[in-house]
Amino acid sequence: MPSDTNPILDLIFAFSPDKIILYTDSKELIEELCENVDHAEVIVATSKPPLSSHLQRSNVKLRKTQHPPPSGLDVLDNAENIVLDFFSQGLLDTDDRVVLVIGTNIESVMCFEMSRIGVTSLRNVLKDRVDLKVIEAVFKLGTMVVREGKEGLPAGALFVIGDSNRVARQTKEVVRNPLESCRSGELNVTDKKNWNTLKEYSIMDGAMLLDRHGNPIAAGRYVLFDGDEGYSVEEGLGGRHLAATAVTAKSRAIAMAVSSEGVIRVYKDGKKVFEYTAI
Repeated sequence: MPSDTNPILDLIFAFSPDKIILYTDSKELIEELCENVDHAEVIVATSKPPLSSHLQRSNVKLRKTQHPPPSGLDVLDNAENIVLDFFSQGLLDTDDRVVLVIGTNIESVMCFEMSRIGVTSLRNVLKDRVDLKVIEAVFKLGTMVVREGKEGLPAGALFVIGDSNRVARQTKEVVRNPLESCRSGELNVTDKKNWNTLKEYSIMDGAMLLDRHGNPIAAGRYVLFDGDEGYSVEEGLGGRHLAATAVTAKSRAIAMAVSSEGVIRVYKDGKKVFEYTAI
């Protein structure tokens, strides 16, 4: 029910969200919100968790942050990264209605539908090419590559999704395909339990190929292209992004280039259509 004292609660009750993200180090704000909200899941992001019984409630999830939120309007620059970070962790779904509450020396409230922002906005751009659940799963797998790396060291990957026959002709085997004996559906990327295995194959030299339904076809493939064809990428980007540009320019595939510096870029028709910093 509406609050007589806190306009944030009034907005929450009026919007009726599925999930609430609370990004703050304010003990008072954390406890007041958790105490008064029981109709939605609350995700508390804080560098200083209070010792509170409210954090033990079934609808409250705690995520410890390394640093407190910046003060003033600077915190708004972090809003998209906060949301996409929780999306990549599986805490938010594409159909969720979300309220983001940021509390520092000022308080900000954002109400939105996940289908309209961030990686989920790729629905309209990519829906004619691949299964959208596959794109979301590969995005989360790419985030896993960035954060875990290879034996503690930074790692990158290149995923090429869809238009499998044409892509196979545009690539060549660098090492014997470790997925050659994989049955259709056996290691589908939409099943989270397969991610550890797929991660290890994806960080091999070369690209991982998946069909439009998320079934892995091959790993360790090099993209073939003529250096005279004039493909170009942004300054500072290398072969992985050039390969993503080339393979999507000559096919209906979607490519996702994961850099070891922590940036995920999505390519379609030879052009970058999305970019996200995962760390």
